[in-house]
Amino acid sequence: VGTLARLGANPSLALAEALPGAGPTTVYEPGITADEATERRTRFRGAVTALLAGGPA
Repeated sequence: VGTLARLGANPSLALAEALPGAGPTTVYEPGITADEATERRTRFRGAVTALLAGGPA
């Protein structure tokens, strides 16, 4: 979004000039394991399926 804003504000900029020079300042890592994520996703999908079928969640 920032790159597009810079290009909009100054259309004479080359794309390379409008792109930020640095990478991300913060990296977020998952707070749960892959097994926990799978279990949560399975429960969620089961609840959605039951809801759409008109049964108890």
